[in-house]
Amino acid sequence: MEADWFVNAKRALTIAEPICSSASSLVLSARESLESAFAIHSKTLFLSREVHAQIALLYQVNETLHTTAGAFEGEFQGSLVELDSSGARLDGVLKKLEDTVVDAGFKGTEDGDTKRSLKDHTDDVVVEELKAQLRQAIDYFQDSHRNMISDLSQFDAEISELSSDVSVLPPASSDLSSSKSLVNSLESIEDHAHAMGALLESLAHHYDQCSQALMTSSTSNLQEDPEREDLIKVLRDDAAQVDDVVEEVRQRYADMKTLADSILTFAASSAEHYGATAKLCDDISRHQDSLEKHLFAVRQFADDVAEYFSRRNSLLDELDSLVEYFERFMHSYDALVLEVVRRKNTQNRMEKVVRDALDKLKFIYEEEMASRKSFHVKNGDYLPSDLWPGLSDPPIGYEIIAHEISPLPDLSASLIEQVKKRLISAPSLPK
Repeated sequence: MEADWFVNAKRALTIAEPICSSASSLVLSARESLESAFAIHSKTLFLSREVHAQIALLYQVNETLHTTAGAFEGEFQGSLVELDSSGARLDGVLKKLEDTVVDAGFKGTEDGDTKRSLKDHTDDVVVEELKAQLRQAIDYFQDSHRNMISDLSQFDAEISELSSDVSVLPPASSDLSSSKSLVNSLESIEDHAHAMGALLESLAHHYDQCSQALMTSSTSNLQEDPEREDLIKVLRDDAAQVDDVVEEVRQRYADMKTLADSILTFAASSAEHYGATAKLCDDISRHQDSLEKHLFAVRQFADDVAEYFSRRNSLLDELDSLVEYFERFMHSYDALVLEVVRRKNTQNRMEKVVRDALDKLKFIYEEEMASRKSFHVKNGDYLPSDLWPGLSDPPIGYEIIAHEISPLPDLSASLIEQVKKRLISAPSLPK
């Protein structure tokens, strides 16, 4: 009987010892894994916050860039409205110039019957060159704007890609309850290890007692050794529990492994999450160069916009000056018609004065001739001719000589009437 108990005790001890040894190793590995996992988890939480902060910053910068581009686009559209308005004024005044036919009275002999408009007296090259420069300025802005939109689209794609990478990251929870649960698991593992140590110690003690009983079985008188009888009684009771103790050791180790697996899973997850987060941090860091490129693109676009508006304002001033010139040209043409009328009236007045003066001179001359003739009749026969050689001279004569000038245009009465109506209804031009 003692031999059977000894063999069974040795077998149980042989089974339990490596399990308990593994349990001790498991405690150490679980503790190290949990400490390492907590450290990595803390780093991951920090990096994760930084990643989300960087992503948020990129979105904020991207929104600012879009807002800036939109504002420039709005200013550009507003400038087009102003350009369209000035262009319409230019086209309108050119149409008026084209519709205004120069009166035949102003035509030279070289023109013949060819009809001319006021527009024929303008330089089309100047107008077309100005329009071409305006188109170039607009094309310059639109090309720059397209480049800006393309760059922003690339920026959008980059942020979207980073956001997608962030969305698939394992969740890095900062919930203390999960940490507490893992700490409790480690404590349970340690409790199991302590209990298994105690069970192993009881198995070893049982083994020692079985060995002692086996060694004394051949030398002791059973009937005369009450201590041995007590030992045998204890061994009999303990032997019945050996298998249960081994089974408890196995079960506790299995429970330890289950608890340890949760810790190892957390450790592996933490390491994986840290690796993915660290990689994403590196990706975001590499995007710093890209961000600089996008910011430079916006600055370049802002410079292009400033260049466009500077050029546009200059060309717009030229266009407005050209419109004003053409408007003054039309106004001056109307004024020229009235100037011709005024000059004709003045010339008519002058000619009337000349005619009146000639009539008066003629009357005085004839009166003087009659008086001289009467003098000769009464006194001429008695005055020697050599007394005054000028006695027989006629009265002094006067001539009014008109200087050679170009004839004034002969304008139609309907044109003169139209001009008067236009000048009355037209707004006054700036001086």
